[in-house]
Formats: sequence, C-alpha cells, structure tokens
Amino acid sequence: MSMDADLLILGGGLAGLSIAARLARRGVGGRVIVIEQRARYEDDRSWAFWTPVGSRWACSAEATWRQWRFGVRAGGTVVAAAPQWRYVFIRSLTMYDAAQSAIAANPRVTLVLGVQAGAVQRQAGGLMVETSAGLLQARHVIDARPPDPQRLAGSQLLQSFYGREITIAKPTDASIADVMYDMRCDSQGFVFAYVLPLSPRNALVEVTRFAAKFHGRPALARELDTLLANRGWSDASVVREEHAVLPMGLPRLSRHEAIPGMVRAGTAAGALRAASGYGFLRIQSWAEHCVNAIAREQPPLGHPPEPRLRRWMDEVFLRTLATHPELMPEFFVRLAARVPPAALARFLSDAAHPGDVLRVIAALPPGPFLRAILERHSAWGRRP
Repeated sequence: MSMDADLLILGGGLAGLSIAARLARRGVGGRVIVIEQRARYEDDRSWAFWTPVGSRWACSAEATWRQWRFGVRAGGTVVAAAPQWRYVFIRSLTMYDAAQSAIAANPRVTLVLGVQAGAVQRQAGGLMVETSAGLLQARHVIDARPPDPQRLAGSQLLQSFYGREITIAKPTDASIADVMYDMRCDSQGFVFAYVLPLSPRNALVEVTRFAAKFHGRPALARELDTLLANRGWSDASVVREEHAVLPMGLPRLSRHEAIPGMVRAGTAAGALRAASGYGFLRIQSWAEHCVNAIAREQPPLGHPPEPRLRRWMDEVFLRTLATHPELMPEFFVRLAARVPPAALARFLSDAAHPGDVLRVIAALPPGPFLRAILERHSAWGRRP
C-alpha cells in the first residue's frame, strides 16, 4: 500500500498545529501532512490561564497579570495573587503564525488549508481518509478535529461566550485581570464577565454563560453591550471579536469507535477540563509527550484519559452547577477567598498537590455538593 504520509493529522487547530510544529522543529523522521478546513488563519480566539513565573508561556505571553479578581453582581469581590504564578494571555494568531513558520521550514511537514477531512477507514497496512481533495493514505492518523454538533449537544453543560477586543478612550487600570466578574444567576443559568486589560487602552471583554442549552452570538452580544455601557466603554472601537461554545462534560466515545492506527486529540478527545474549559496547557503537555513517543519510533499517543479523582470531582461540580446554578457566584468567591491563590492556580492548571485538592473540597458549600456526591448512582453518575 503506497502511503501519502507516515502521519496524517486531521484538524489544524491548536492541537493539530502544536504537534505538527513540534515535529517540524525536532526534525523527526517521516512524512507528516496536516489537513485543515479553514482557508486561512485569523485572529479569532485567545487563550488565558495560570502558569508559573519563568515558564515558556509566561515569557512569551502578550500580557500577564500578577493579580486576578473574582466578583459577584450582588456585591463582594476577592483580589488574589501568588508570587510564583501569573495569569497570562496568548493571542491565537501568534500561535498560528509561529506554527506555520516552523512547518514551512521543514519540507517533510506540510500544512494543507481549505480541505475538509471525512471518514477514516482501516485498510491493509494503513489507514485511508476521505477528504474534499481526494483520498489520502497514511500509516498513522491523529484526529484533532472538533466534536461533531450532535456530540457537542450531548455535553452535560455548554460554555458559550462572546467577546470583543476593544480600544478605549480613557486609560484603565491594567494591573488586575477580572477572570470572573459580575457573576450572577438568572433564568437562563450562570453568567459572568471576563475583562482582561491588555494595556491601559486595550482590553478583551467577554460574556460567558454556563448552561444546558446553546447561547448564540446575538444574545450574548446584547449582554456584552450592556456590560460595556455599565463600564462607560460604549464608545470603544472594536479591534476584533471572538465567539465559541465549549463542552463541559463531553460524552465519551464508545470503544467500538476506536480505529487501530488512529488516535484522538484536542477538544473531541477530552482536552478541555470538564469543570472549567481550560485546555491550552493540557494540549501542550499532550503534544510534548506525543512527539517524544514518535521520536522514539513509537506510534503517536492520543490525549490521555482524565485521572479518576479529577474526573469524579468535575462530575460532582457539573452536577451541582446544573441543579443549583444560583450557588455558583458564592462558590467561586468562596474558592478565591478560602483557597490559597497558588493552590487554586495549581488546581485549575492540573498541577494540584493532594493538599490543594483537600482545600478546594473544604471550600465547597457542603449541602449541594454532598447531595451531588450521594447521587453518584443516578443516570448521570453512571455515565462511562
């Protein structure tokens, strides 16, 4: 069977580009092809998260903050800081451009834009993939495409957000990141704002909803207009917009869907933390382990399964959030106030120590979370 590639990567989003760029920089042997349905990359999203001081991402981020703030509409804010941690902002176009430059410098790695990948089938000696440009054959496949709409709709909850990067007339304080601002609960679920001052005159402002149903861009845009008006930023000029729907508790794929020679990565493989939607660092960790395996002439690795304790905690959190969304503002403020900032940053970055986990558990409102734990034998709790 003649092969078009040793490794075919389906999807050139964050996961696909992260592994392809690493392979290109490392000069790992073999022919690599990345298939991406977008015709070009745009500045359409961003990633923000906690990372230790001196880390690669803290050093390369476009903006960093020593302090972060949680606040509820009904009153009460908590400002936190941890000397060895920073909250950082990374622009998507910066990542896209760096990855494309690395790929272009290695003739054995090719990025193909404007092509849609379809079904993957096992054939003698390899895999065959249907694409809008014809059939491709490869020894191994990494499927890093986003989840299909039906699977996305089966998530326990959806995180819908809409944001604008704006330029404002009067300078603002750029020293504090509002990671969860104006938290409240209404008839549609839990909602909060996200305000990152990238400079004294530039900010990324978003409205985010955690709910069982999808919230479209127009409705979220109206809420964002209200938020900007309340902050006196109605006359701000818009630099760009971003909108997405992230799964929280995405249904797991059944074993019968596994295809020998193909592994999954990215959001569809569970790269996003179910309870928060954070995924950037998890994807980078997977990409590093995967390229190391390939360098040892081993098959590529799929995104690893969630550790049992973390999965259990996330399921309890999501169940409580779905049944008692009105408690979420209090819950997040309690976390910010009662858990040491470094411990909370580690917990949200998948780097928690056992003591960090205990501190988070101790900060939870006991009644609803205890009921959620006791309901682990419910239909939701029995999900694989």
